[in-house]
Amino acid sequence: MANNILVTGVNGDIGRCVVNTALAQGKRVFGTVRSQAHCDSFDSNDKLSFLLMDVADPASVRSAYDELQQQLNGEPLHAVIHCAAIQTPACFEFLTPEHIEQTLKVNTIGSMVVMQSAIPLLRASGGNLVIASSLWGIASGPAISPYAASKWALEALISAARCETRGMGFSISSANIGAVKSQMLSAHSVAVEKMIADGSDQLRDLYGECFEKHVAATKQFDSLAISVDKVASKLLKIADSNKPKASYTIGTDTKVIRLIKWLLPRSVLEKVLSG
Repeated sequence: MANNILVTGVNGDIGRCVVNTALAQGKRVFGTVRSQAHCDSFDSNDKLSFLLMDVADPASVRSAYDELQQQLNGEPLHAVIHCAAIQTPACFEFLTPEHIEQTLKVNTIGSMVVMQSAIPLLRASGGNLVIASSLWGIASGPAISPYAASKWALEALISAARCETRGMGFSISSANIGAVKSQMLSAHSVAVEKMIADGSDQLRDLYGECFEKHVAATKQFDSLAISVDKVASKLLKIADSNKPKASYTIGTDTKVIRLIKWLLPRSVLEKVLSG
């Protein structure tokens, strides 16, 4: 049982739900936030402590882990559930280096530093490192290229880390999460629509229809989307497992995409994802 856990990105829908569910289970939770203001939206709880962490800043990540060890005061850290990530849509032809660099800085490099900092603590406790990855860590599609690239790269890092640390007495698991009934899902559609509206005439002429189909398909995912409560419960179950698997698939849509990817040519999968 993971009694002392670290949860990153607790101001997001999934991270917040993981914190609240973990507290209801009686766990001691350390949650990371980017600013003190995010702490005020949580109810006061003696078993909840906050750590300031900007995942995009390696020094901030390491500082937060130093503070965590001080607060643990010699107690073991049993699990880390890493939820922090960013997602902003882009059209590949007009994608800027700065856009993809920022996404990689948070979702890939930032996650790498979170994992690196967790390993010594979890090796000492025999604990579990759980990375909330994505459906877009196994596929890609319209408007999602920076996010998908960051998650594919993250999956490669996770796999390498797992191979290198095999036999050290702790685990690293990735959870490929599909559409979640959360603010992020609706915000993505709004952001894509804004990208179309604010884009150049050339972008609208060339890609308007493609992205409109993508928005329509995303909205249809509401029927397949898993509740944030179920995602949080699943992540905590992995964190509590004595023998967690290397990879988990969470959500009907992710399972469908995995099946299509396994059975059919890539062109079929890309046609499905194009809407």
